[in-house]
Amino acid sequence: MKYLPIYFLLIISTLPLFGCQKSYKSSSQIDNKSYIKDFELLQENPNNQTSVRITSPKAIIDSTNNDIDIFDSSIELLNKNGQDFKVKSSNSTLNNLTNSIRVFDNVNISFLDNQDYYITTNSIEWDLNTSIIYINDPVNFIFDNTRINATNGFYNVEASLLTIDNSDFIRYIYNSKGEEEYHVKIKSDFAKWFKKDNTLVFTSNDKQVETTINLLLTQ
Repeated sequence: MKYLPIYFLLIISTLPLFGCQKSYKSSSQIDNKSYIKDFELLQENPNNQTSVRITSPKAIIDSTNNDIDIFDSSIELLNKNGQDFKVKSSNSTLNNLTNSIRVFDNVNISFLDNQDYYITTNSIEWDLNTSIIYINDPVNFIFDNTRINATNGFYNVEASLLTIDNSDFIRYIYNSKGEEEYHVKIKSDFAKWFKKDNTLVFTSNDKQVETTINLLLTQ
């Protein structure tokens, strides 16, 4: 199978050709979708010196709206220091008009400098022109014998900051034999994870919870 990189400009310029080639057919015979194998798209964002690479074994271009349906997608954010994180999912849809991508079904966000840190959810929305990834479904953040559950949140790519709402923090503490000795629970209205120094901050509106936890460095 040949390696096939696809770029927005190429997609936009070739889409009218599909309509021309099929114009002689009746409306019931027209196929408005083109199938691509070994799909790859690379987009650079000069505003924050990052680029996004999307790969998939199969993608479908819908020539009626220029959207691209991507199956078993892998999305990597690359910065000037190398890879930052990877998003894998069963499905995603790239909207060429708004330059945004919706990722859904078994979404897993892993941080490439530490594979033990990852986020699972059902769907995310990402405007590729900005640094914000919106997580509108329940969130599970897992790391170092610790799990944080939340109702929703967002990740600021430029600031390397995860913000989640209505969070439940639980950490399991084990002894030298690998047996669980105790666990810690924290509930708060909001929680923030600062990736650069691996710090968690918990706050609540009426201030019944406000604490900072310093964890082992991930970098």
